[in-house]
Amino acid sequence: MHFSLSKRWGGIDFKVWLCFISLALISIGLLAYKAVTYTPCVDFKITATGKLNHVEANNAYTFYVNEQITFSTTLKDNSSNIVWDFDDGSGKKAGMAATQVYTREGYYLVKALVNGRCLQSINIRITQSNTAMTIDAPAISPIVSADIIAAGDEAIFNTSAVGANYEWSIEEMPELSSQATNSAKFVFTKTGNFTVVLKVDNNKIYKKIIQVIDGAASLTQAPSLPPVTPINAPPVPQDPLPLPEKKPLEDPKDNEPAEAEMPKPVKNWEQLPEPAIRTMLQGVIDGKKNIEDFNNILCNGAGTKVMANDQPTTFAALCNELQQRKNIIVIKKKRKIESFQVVRDETNGNCVKIIYVKYK
Repeated sequence: MHFSLSKRWGGIDFKVWLCFISLALISIGLLAYKAVTYTPCVDFKITATGKLNHVEANNAYTFYVNEQITFSTTLKDNSSNIVWDFDDGSGKKAGMAATQVYTREGYYLVKALVNGRCLQSINIRITQSNTAMTIDAPAISPIVSADIIAAGDEAIFNTSAVGANYEWSIEEMPELSSQATNSAKFVFTKTGNFTVVLKVDNNKIYKKIIQVIDGAASLTQAPSLPPVTPINAPPVPQDPLPLPEKKPLEDPKDNEPAEAEMPKPVKNWEQLPEPAIRTMLQGVIDGKKNIEDFNNILCNGAGTKVMANDQPTTFAALCNELQQRKNIIVIKKKRKIESFQVVRDETNGNCVKIIYVKYK
């Protein structure tokens, strides 16, 4: 055997060194080829068109059961290979545009996979009604506080907006001093509707209208005393007492107690703390949870209002966004939740009516 094939370097046989060097060269070559041939995904959107007039609200298209819907993209390259997934258990379709008919109500996440690696999706809602819907959802304010406050009580205002400088004021009460912290406390001395104004970094202005009510209005008033007759005043003549009227004989059935009205059932919402809900949302990112797992927590289910990265959206659209991974060169990284806060509806069993979340 040739001496070069039996020589040992650093205690390792020469042939082992040759294998290591060969594998390293092959890996470097493959990585270089991948870097040279890598083409980033082109940003595009999915559009959906039905046979009837519709409106788009809360980032979700609304269509009807058994209606033919045409899906297409904003891509201008007709040579792209597009595969459609309609999220209803039916087979996938290929082409620049595709049509689909849904037979059941619900929310569906329609996905378009371009050239086997670039993914985009939209959320649609299928309803049974054949009347065009108009959903006018108010913009979500980052000011967090109670909507109704009693006069004389200290009202606390917080915000989900992030900035370096804050300035709180009451538009209708300039006599109240402004406050320059991320949370503010005001005492309202009169009733009515007032506008809370928050200015962040001197360039972002948010407003919220609250109602101030009289906290003592619910107290029952003491009964008035009878008038006092002066000692020397002549007696006031009194009318004779009226004779009792004869009542007709009562039917024994009239004395039977009326059946008590059954109280309306109230839905029992799961009272999960914020950390537990945040953990479930992380499960959406990991693919272990879906929108239906939140039905007993969120007041409006998939349509619950969400302020995601200071942008208004819905819970369904948020789940769609969290399930998509970020492209970092050739590595796809999962989304990460940085902050999470919920606002509950005290008049509806403390269900979650608004979610504030920041992620990257």
